[in-house]
Amino acid sequence: MVQDMGSIALSHPPPEKIMTKTEILAALKNLTAEERLEIIEAASRMMREEIEEKAQRKAERKRRLRAAAEAAVPLYEPGGPLHDLWSPDSEPYFDSEEEYLSAGVETNA
Repeated sequence: MVQDMGSIALSHPPPEKIMTKTEILAALKNLTAEERLEIIEAASRMMREEIEEKAQRKAERKRRLRAAAEAAVPLYEPGGPLHDLWSPDSEPYFDSEEEYLSAGVETNA
């Protein structure tokens, strides 16, 4: 008989032998329709949880990237320590194109 799938914790270590898809499908044939439905419901619940966790991780990563970008803005504004590197009014970093090329920087030209 199948155990109540709602009581199985997802934090259990994986079994020593992992069943193949073929073995799982063969085992499903030996279950009643109700038992198969319980397994489908449990698998669907697990998939929804995984999808939600992935969406939460993606949203958190996006939030952290936005916060980092917003925190960096003052560095590039006038008076910020990096403003001169990106300002169109700043002087070139290299004294000549030869020095630029010898530094190993590739050009698009």
